[in-house]
Amino acid sequence: MKLYLAGLKSYQLDLGIECRAFSDPRLERTIQGIKREHNEPECRNRTPLTRQHLLKIVSCLTPNHYKSAVICASFTLAFAGFLRVGEFTYKEADRDLGPSFGKFYLTKGSLRIHPSGVYMELTLPSSKTDPFRKGITLTIAASYDEACPVQAMKELIAMDNHRPKDAPLFCQGRFIQPAFTHEYVVRKLQELAIRAGLGQGSWNGHSFGRGAATWAAAVSISKNEIQTLGRWRSDAYTAYIDLSHKERISLSRRFQRSSRQAS
Repeated sequence: MKLYLAGLKSYQLDLGIECRAFSDPRLERTIQGIKREHNEPECRNRTPLTRQHLLKIVSCLTPNHYKSAVICASFTLAFAGFLRVGEFTYKEADRDLGPSFGKFYLTKGSLRIHPSGVYMELTLPSSKTDPFRKGITLTIAASYDEACPVQAMKELIAMDNHRPKDAPLFCQGRFIQPAFTHEYVVRKLQELAIRAGLGQGSWNGHSFGRGAATWAAAVSISKNEIQTLGRWRSDAYTAYIDLSHKERISLSRRFQRSSRQAS
């Protein structure tokens, strides 16, 4: 509700309309009253796709198969680059943009693999953290294992030489090329998670970012570094970090021991 009021206030400011009503304490009391009368919205669980999960998923993919190569490249890229699902998917209708498609969505030309194979660079033409679409270039290193994003992308490019450079970076099929949609990615993630023995869980579009942040914290990447990797401007990313039951017990024990030492 506050978000909608902020948008309305911004709109009125743009029109030059006086906005003192938004600072009226009666409005705040009204909002608090509405909150008491209505239950808090149910929080949706989102199973994090950690690196361990990712390794199990890619091991289920069929080698030398185009669709599997697309999934492997997109999933490993999304994890390593802390990508939001909307940054590497698109809708069928988005293709109607024609030559302007590349101004908003990833194309084959958005990616450059260094000749050494040590890293690759991905230019995001548009993202949530780049509202003015100046473009953000991510540097993603090779991991030299089954979930290596650079190797996965090299394998896809080798199969994908029939599409032009301005074509979307990902599509569902090799010759019949449906759009690489948000729904398709989530469906494949859910299917592969079950095939890999990870269970149904609550796999969805947020599983990539939540999993990357959770894994980064687990391997002792600092908070500032996690924020840099994920391109978060605030500490909101901390809500993405899931602690296991064992980790929560350890954290509580450490907190209580620290309290005794302080006294």
